[in-house]
Amino acid sequence: MLRKVQYLFIIFIFLPYLAAGQTENNSPYSRFGIGDIAHHSFGKNRALGGMSFGLRDPNAIVIANPASLSARDTMSFLFEFGVIGKSTELSSGDLTDKFDDINFNHLAIAFPITKRIGTSIGIIPYSNQNYNIISTIREGDLLYNPATGDLDCKYIGTGGINQFFIGNALKLNKNLSLGFNFSYLFGTLERIRTLSFVDRYDFYNSKYSDKTIIGDIKFDWGLQYTANFKHDLELTVGAIFSSNTRLSAKQEVLQENIVYSVDPGIYIDTVQNYSNDNGHIFLPGKIGAGFTFKKSDKLMIGADYYSQNWSDAKFFGKSDSLQNTNTIRGGIEFVPNSRDLRNYLNSIHYRIGGHYSNTYIQLNREQLTDFGISFGLGLPLRGSKSIFNIAFELGQRGTLEKNLIKEKYGILSFSLTLYDFWFLKPKFD
Repeated sequence: MLRKVQYLFIIFIFLPYLAAGQTENNSPYSRFGIGDIAHHSFGKNRALGGMSFGLRDPNAIVIANPASLSARDTMSFLFEFGVIGKSTELSSGDLTDKFDDINFNHLAIAFPITKRIGTSIGIIPYSNQNYNIISTIREGDLLYNPATGDLDCKYIGTGGINQFFIGNALKLNKNLSLGFNFSYLFGTLERIRTLSFVDRYDFYNSKYSDKTIIGDIKFDWGLQYTANFKHDLELTVGAIFSSNTRLSAKQEVLQENIVYSVDPGIYIDTVQNYSNDNGHIFLPGKIGAGFTFKKSDKLMIGADYYSQNWSDAKFFGKSDSLQNTNTIRGGIEFVPNSRDLRNYLNSIHYRIGGHYSNTYIQLNREQLTDFGISFGLGLPLRGSKSIFNIAFELGQRGTLEKNLIKEKYGILSFSLTLYDFWFLKPKFD
C-alpha cells in the first residue's frame, strides 16, 4: 500500500509541471478554434494510430473510452507517465522552416474499486496553441503604399488547455460495461497582433492582445461489449459519446497605440482595456464507435471512427468558421509468444497503425486534412506485467496548393506503465 501512496504523491508533485508543459512546437494552424486538439492516446494507443474505442486491456490505461476501465483485475494497480518529442517542418512556396520540442504528455493511475468498478485519475493536454508568424510589406510588394512605407505585421499565439480527469466504469454483466469521464478543463489561450510602421516615427504602431482563460467541467460517456468465440477469438465493440459543452471563460482584451519618438521616447495610448468575466465557449459533442478483434494474446486488429460538428462551436458568441470533422484510426498488434522466457524478442508487442482526418480548419475553400502512419514496440519488463512503450508517428497536415502551408511532422513518444498489486499484504518469514 505504501508504494501506491508514493505513486499518488508523484502525481501531485508533477501536476503543476504537466499543466504548464504544453508543446512549444510552432504551428500556424493552431491559430484557429481552441488550437491543436491533442490525441487522447497513451503509449500503446499512439502506436496503433490512436485506436481506442474497442480496446480493452487489463494491463493498459485507455481513457478515450472510459468503459475500458472495468477491465482491471481485482488486485491490479497501474501507474503510467509519458513523454513526447515532436519535430515539425513547415513549407510554403520556396520557404521551409523546422521546429523541435519535447514535453511531458500524460500522467495517470488506474485501479479497481470493486470487482465490477474500475477508476482512473490523471492529467493530459486537451489542446495546444503556439504560433509566431511575421508578415512584411516592402517596396515592390502588391500591397505596398509609399505613404506608409514598409510594414511589419506579427501574429503570436501561446498557451493551451489541460484536462484533469476522473474516469469510472461499471461492469453491468460479464460482457457489457458502461463508463464515464468527469473532466475539469483549465488553461489560458493568448493571441497577440502587432502592426509596426518601419520608416515612420509619426505614425501609431498598434498592439492587440486577446487572452481567454478557461475553467469548467466536461463529461464523456463510453460503452463496451465483448463477445467470446471458439479458438480463443474475442470481439469487443465500443462506442463513445459526449454532448455539447458550454465552458465558462473569461476574456481580457487590451489594445494599445504605440509611438516611438525620435526624442527618444515611447508613448503608449490605451485604446481599449476590458474584461468579460461571464463569457462562454461552446464546444460540440463527439460521437464515435470502434472495435477490436483478438486471437488470444497473439494478434489484435482494430479501428475507430468518430465525428464532431465544429461548425456549431461558439467563442464568446462568435463562430470561427470551423468545419465538421471526421476521423478514422486503426492499428494491429502482434506478440509472437508472450510466455517465452528464453527469447525476449518473442515477448515484445509489435504495433503498427494509421489515421486520417479532415480537420476543422478551412482556408481558401480548402478543408485541411491530417493523415499519417505510426508504429512502435511494447517492451515488457522481466518478471512483471509492467511495460515500456515506444511509438513513432509520421504525418502531414495542410497542402502547398492555394498558397497554404504544408506541415510535416514526426512524433516520438515514450511511456512507462508500471503494474503493481492493490491491497496485497506482504508476507514475512
